[in-house]
Amino acid sequence: MKRPMLIITISYIIGILLGLYLKLNIALFILVIFGTLYIFLCNKILTLKNINFKLIVISACIIILSSLRVQWSEARFNNLYKENMNEVYFIGKIVSIEKESQYYNNFIVKITNVDGNSMYKNSNILLKVKKKDKLSNQIEYGDTIAGTTVLEKTSVQRNYKGYNYSEYLRTKNVYMIAKSSASDIYVVKKKSLFVVNVWINMLRNKLKANLEEVLPKESLDIANAYLLGYSSEIDRSDRNIFNDACLSHVLAISGMHVGFIIMTMKFLLKKFEKRKGKYFFILFLIFFSQLTGGSASVVRAVLMCSIGVSSKLVYRKSDTLNNIAISAFVILIFNPYEILNLGFQLSFLGTLGIVLFHSKLNYIWKKLDERLIMRFNTNKTEIPILIKKTLKGIKSIILVSISANILIFPVIVYKFNNLSLIFIISNIIATPLLIMMSLLGYIILIFSLFSMNIAKIIAIIFKFIINLFIIIAEFCSRITILKFTVTTPNLMLLILYYIAIMYFSFMYHVKHRKLILKAIAIILIIILIFNTIVKCNSGLQLYFIDVGQGDSCLMVTNTGKSILIDGGGSEGSSFDVGESVLLPYLLDRKINRIDYMIFSHFDSDHCKGLFTVMGNLKVKNAIISEQGEVSENYKIFLKLAKKNNVKIIRVKARR
Repeated sequence: MKRPMLIITISYIIGILLGLYLKLNIALFILVIFGTLYIFLCNKILTLKNINFKLIVISACIIILSSLRVQWSEARFNNLYKENMNEVYFIGKIVSIEKESQYYNNFIVKITNVDGNSMYKNSNILLKVKKKDKLSNQIEYGDTIAGTTVLEKTSVQRNYKGYNYSEYLRTKNVYMIAKSSASDIYVVKKKSLFVVNVWINMLRNKLKANLEEVLPKESLDIANAYLLGYSSEIDRSDRNIFNDACLSHVLAISGMHVGFIIMTMKFLLKKFEKRKGKYFFILFLIFFSQLTGGSASVVRAVLMCSIGVSSKLVYRKSDTLNNIAISAFVILIFNPYEILNLGFQLSFLGTLGIVLFHSKLNYIWKKLDERLIMRFNTNKTEIPILIKKTLKGIKSIILVSISANILIFPVIVYKFNNLSLIFIISNIIATPLLIMMSLLGYIILIFSLFSMNIAKIIAIIFKFIINLFIIIAEFCSRITILKFTVTTPNLMLLILYYIAIMYFSFMYHVKHRKLILKAIAIILIIILIFNTIVKCNSGLQLYFIDVGQGDSCLMVTNTGKSILIDGGGSEGSSFDVGESVLLPYLLDRKINRIDYMIFSHFDSDHCKGLFTVMGNLKVKNAIISEQGEVSENYKIFLKLAKKNNVKIIRVKARR
């Protein structure tokens, strides 16, 4: 095998997924089946003598061990919760200060021991300390704390395929929530973490404070997210705008930032002795990843670049696919639950897409370009250099965007029920601005440590660019003609899509490709039969939806008619239950139209969620009762019904 690390990483990921979603005995059964098929195909394609049996055995062991590791992590914390229904005494270190909620200050604590038991050492809990208690404000990053607390299990999804808070916390290596009063917590030792980590955290907070001084509120949140990784402070409405414009990568530190850092460092280190410069380069990348919060996308880019530079130090050739695999393996070794992190998924799939498809798309583009030149440019007019460079830059952005989205878009469709082609337009317009934002932003951060006056002058230009960027994002988010709302696809169809993509990427020129195509066809037939059997579920189906405050119920008749009764909601809250809960639930249930929408009455906790559904799905009929008085919600309903051609059926009580 040319890329054993790639096979090992894939095996490790398979093991994690089996451990998360299946019992071990099923995992072993599946392993035997796939192992048998693998050997069969290798026998047909490569003959048995060419199979690397050592790699097969290693892969099988990795799958089993990683599956066991995930299940053991779950089991030990379930036992901790069962054994400690009351208060427990813990000792741990503050490794992160999270965004505060309405009533609590939140900290992630790395456990040293619980009730004197070191079994849970180095695992994290989310500690929630009541805001009203003064001591909670004295707890700082790096402090060792101790005290009594009450453990709670993290909440799981409350609706079919709904948001799973427990999975989100697992990506932060958090298995438990602990609630305490400040009087029950005391600081054992100040700044007990590694001194470099404490120093970097202090620098990060200092830079954030400097940005607050030089930028206004409307620019500050985006600057904090884009430059320092504080994405949790972005307003929900702003986040939705960037998502609709396919520019959500701006709200987090990504590999693009690392790319800018790499180009800058290469320029600055030209005068250094090459070998020493490479060592300094790697150290600076590690420092940058810690300074910006250490998200999966940044760590991935830093690891890939560091491996590439390190290979030159030891006089070895660097392989991009192996670098991607090693980066994923390292991240998942420290926390297997990162596989559930959307940032991890999009970062690795996007990078893999660029590596696999950019050169192929570039080849196709050149062929089309040659044909167009031959047809339309018969007089061979010379194109100005400036126009040539501009067109070359636009071409590069388009090819990179398409290459990345080949592997990304199934995940976006599955997670957000959106299929959008606006990314081509938004990336062409926004990329030059992002380059300027990165350059000016980090210059402001550096100068703010020495001269706030100079930083404020540069911030004037930076603020203008951010405002222009926001205008572009808002404009792109309103181009609805290229955006489609779709029901959640079957997971097996996505798997088949990736199998087909990998086939055309790696196996198209294999001698026995017809055999592989037959195997893919058989898998497709099995999936279609399975889907048909599932859809043949006759009879009335009734689903009660957890929408928080208020009620909601979905009925699906044996003839396929969908009836939605009420939709939850709350007065004066910025949380849109229709957008965040009700609409995703319907799309997960593969409901893309409502035949009858029933409003019991127009109180906010019954009707507000329905307004979002009316604006996004086809609604044929709305059934309402006679209104005793005209309310604001009733006026909104009438406007939406008229705009979306919804037939209003008014019912009266029989007398």
